[in-house]
Amino acid sequence: MRLPRTLMLVWSALAAAACSSNPRPQAATPAVDSAAIRARADSIAALARADSVARARADSVARARASADSLARALEAARADSVRAQVLRDSAETAPPASAGLDPAREAVLAQPVYFAFDRFDLSPETQRLLDQKLEILRAFPRLMILIEGHCDERGSDEYNIALGNRRAAAVKRYLVEHGIAEDRIEIVSYGEERPAVAESNEEAWARNRRAEFRITRGVA
Repeated sequence: MRLPRTLMLVWSALAAAACSSNPRPQAATPAVDSAAIRARADSIAALARADSVARARADSVARARASADSLARALEAARADSVRAQVLRDSAETAPPASAGLDPAREAVLAQPVYFAFDRFDLSPETQRLLDQKLEILRAFPRLMILIEGHCDERGSDEYNIALGNRRAAAVKRYLVEHGIAEDRIEIVSYGEERPAVAESNEEAWARNRRAEFRITRGVA
């Protein structure tokens, strides 16, 4: 039996609607890689810990350096005080000048200071000329004994100037010994900057304070 045409059209429409109502399959959402996320989080945490350790180490180094600098300054001050105290003790123990027994002209030549350039202890030609005059007197009077005092200007630390004054006195003694004077006739001492010839602070004063002075410790008799 044939269906009426109208019924056939209705049936076809219902079938089409049924087909169109079926949902289309959707693309699957990719799965989240939880292991990769955890690894990245662990890496970030490790970097943060390393940065914290680096900052702590830098702070520790800075504190150690500050402590070392403070200790060095304290030691330098203690050494300077020790040097100054030793110079003062030497000054107090220095014997009074001996009677030279020389005529005034020779005594003046022997007592004349020699001078040095800034931060130097080598002997200039002028210094050597003055030492040659002293050599003549020392050779003429073999019993004569002297003390050479090394001095500096006020620039530099006490400790450094004591060492520099000693090098200056030693350089003068070496020159005299090399030219025939017995070593045991000459003593040396350094007073650094503690006994300035001039108390002012300028180039002229500093030049006059960089010197070696001569004192007779045993006369000609």
